[in-house]
Amino acid sequence: MERTNAYLNNFAFVLLMLYSFVLMLSNALSETLAVIILFIWIAQTIAYRRKNWLEYPLTIPIFAFIAIKLVVLVVSGYAGSINLVFEQMTLPLIYFIVPGIVVTSERRRTIAWLIIAGSIVAASIGILKFFSGAVPRAESIVSGVYTLSVFLTFSLVLVISIFAYSTKAKEKVFLALVSIPLMVCIIVTFTRASYVAALLGSIIISMVKDWKILILIIIIIAAIFTFSPGANQMLNHRFDLSNMDSFYSYRDVLLELSLPAIENPGFFGYGFNSFEKMIDKEVELRIDTKSVNNWHNVYTQHLLDSGPLSMVILFWILLAQLRYSFNIFRKTKDTEQKTYQLAFYVIVICFMLFGLVMDPLRDPIISMFFWLLMGLSLV
Repeated sequence: MERTNAYLNNFAFVLLMLYSFVLMLSNALSETLAVIILFIWIAQTIAYRRKNWLEYPLTIPIFAFIAIKLVVLVVSGYAGSINLVFEQMTLPLIYFIVPGIVVTSERRRTIAWLIIAGSIVAASIGILKFFSGAVPRAESIVSGVYTLSVFLTFSLVLVISIFAYSTKAKEKVFLALVSIPLMVCIIVTFTRASYVAALLGSIIISMVKDWKILILIIIIIAAIFTFSPGANQMLNHRFDLSNMDSFYSYRDVLLELSLPAIENPGFFGYGFNSFEKMIDKEVELRIDTKSVNNWHNVYTQHLLDSGPLSMVILFWILLAQLRYSFNIFRKTKDTEQKTYQLAFYVIVICFMLFGLVMDPLRDPIISMFFWLLMGLSLV
């Protein structure tokens, strides 16, 4: 355990608790809290000359990731807002903050449940907005449909993993009830990638622990559709193969536009937000340029924004986390540790799947959430 100032660390933990709850409820507040907590962590690290963070499994790849971004910023520049560039380089630091503040499994449990509680509130708001007719697809109060769907998918994986290793009947019933608003809201976001990710995550956890979990999830989902005929109609529209433009949501066009650039992106790419640099919105009529402002693929985005080395480092980060969580899960006999490491392992797989159709790290809420979860894996 790292040496800390007890009072300062407890204060930072209270801020981290609030941060975990409001992530999906207030972007500005969560970013402000993250900055304050970061300064507390830096102050304690300097004061006590702490070096534990140098041994974390993602330390080298994260700093390599930040370093290549800084070089790209100087060499290739950026388009659009500088805030997006700044967020991509600083938000990974959340990974280092968490284990220095959470420190115990009890605190990790508290953070996990505050994440789940915040997710339920966000899901409930999204459900109310959808069924009241205010929006055609459930969305969050701070961002769009995709942010909410990805956030809730990660949270649902966490709930299902806790459910899988719970031994008390009352707790299992409670967790099953907790999962219902998350599932309902994921469904009414009508985000196909979330359906696939949530299903894949459920299958992996069921294979590892108990196939009955997947059967229960299917029953809950079937009940949701039974009592929501409006959702059935919208779902049929989202999966309508007769309208391929709607089905692909411009992603086939984006792939076609990116192919010439992918052939020779240069060592440092085309600069941050390369889509804005390379696509003339006045000329390109095949996509809705008001809503599409990136490549909608985390791998293409990193390749074109900051070159092949950046994409390799991204894979390094993801694979290193998968290896770490899998090794801990395989070796530990502690049930709680198994619970969380399985969840983190599956969340990384879901992240990689989402990356095929979007860039989660461009979204500050999802980025903050992702690095928070990866930091919790170290506790």
